[in-house]
Amino acid sequence: MNYKDILVFLDDSKSNKVRMNTAIYLAKAHGAKLTGVSLEIMRPDHLRVKNDEAAAVMAKKFAHDLAETFTETAKAEGLEVDTIVIPGNLSEGARRMAQYARNYDLVMLRQPNPDRDNYNRLLEFSEDVMMHCGRPIFFMPYIGAHRIPCRTAMIAWDGSPSATRSVHNAIPILSKAKEVLLLVVASKKSRPEDCLVDEFAEHLKRHEINIRTKFLEPGTFDTQTTIQNEVADNDIDILIMGGYGTPSLRQKIFGGVTSSILSSMISPVLMSH
Repeated sequence: MNYKDILVFLDDSKSNKVRMNTAIYLAKAHGAKLTGVSLEIMRPDHLRVKNDEAAAVMAKKFAHDLAETFTETAKAEGLEVDTIVIPGNLSEGARRMAQYARNYDLVMLRQPNPDRDNYNRLLEFSEDVMMHCGRPIFFMPYIGAHRIPCRTAMIAWDGSPSATRSVHNAIPILSKAKEVLLLVVASKKSRPEDCLVDEFAEHLKRHEINIRTKFLEPGTFDTQTTIQNEVADNDIDILIMGGYGTPSLRQKIFGGVTSSILSSMISPVLMSH
């Protein structure tokens, strides 16, 4: 089981090169076509032009330059490649990207950098795409990824539909990992007997995934801190978890655990909503 169509978001951030290289690696490993997408509205951080009309023209040119550079880089790696440059404002860009994303097996986005002025705008963009695309999102940390390919993976498992969807969408990655940790952090909603942990582990083993299970009481830590501690302590390369919320409850989509994980990522995170 492989990904055959991968969509990757392009911008001017420091993480763009690592994200692009990760997308290229995944495309080569899975025999996939790779498509890069940029937004005409995303003004480069280095752009210092006060005239809005001139800035818009320069931002549009930069978006097309990003697409061209991406095409040249991916073709040099022998990949089948395509690009999309989306016009319109950021809201329209998110809507259009969600539409395009429905035709792909995997969508790669970036974690917004909280130190940049566009943090809230990019977070809202990510929310919109994730809520409406119906596809798995591979979030890359703005600090990059410490190891690609992903040799170790961790599943934050609570038996929910979102977590189930995320894990099954991640099977092409999990099946290539050397070890996968299935972690359950105790709560009212996630007890071993309710999550059917052993049964789910057996299901994943039938996909030839090297799985081991672990159950933890959060103790003095909250769930998100417990998960992040396990990521660090087990040298995890990618975290798989559900993306929660519904379009009618937009404010909750990145609430709680999901929000905290994405704001303090130390490894790539794959989510499905």
